[in-house]
Amino acid sequence: MILRPVKPEEKECLYELICELAVYEGKDLATLPLTKDNLSRFGFNERPYFYTEVAEVEGKLVAYALYFYTFSAHQGYPVLYLEDLYVKPAYRKQGIGSALMSRLAQHAREHYCCRMEWHVLDWNQEAIAFYHKLDTHLRKDLILVRLPCEIQTTTVH
Repeated sequence: MILRPVKPEEKECLYELICELAVYEGKDLATLPLTKDNLSRFGFNERPYFYTEVAEVEGKLVAYALYFYTFSAHQGYPVLYLEDLYVKPAYRKQGIGSALMSRLAQHAREHYCCRMEWHVLDWNQEAIAFYHKLDTHLRKDLILVRLPCEIQTTTVH
């Protein structure tokens, strides 16, 4: 297994992995607004909005961790926020998810982050069990709040 940042020419494969996760989470791909162009626009430029580590096995991308940095005003330090962690079902239970989390922890330390954070769906018992093994703390006292924004589909410069 090789862990490394995704390459721009692999955006098609990253797109497919993200779609696999979306299907696993019960989303309808026909209504998913994600596009390969948006992956390029927001992730593969001089100032990316997100970063992606991938796991490669025998020349195939089999897992990814998509993350970005935010900031904790209370702590006064950056936070590494994990948006997605996905391992293809055939490659689970082989240490790939743990290896990706270790890689992200390394990035967090290198960027002086005070913590890593992410959300997990309450029905995803497999993921919850995995996170418990990492000695994480699942917080029940925080409520996710979202305010949808109208997306401008014009070209972003």
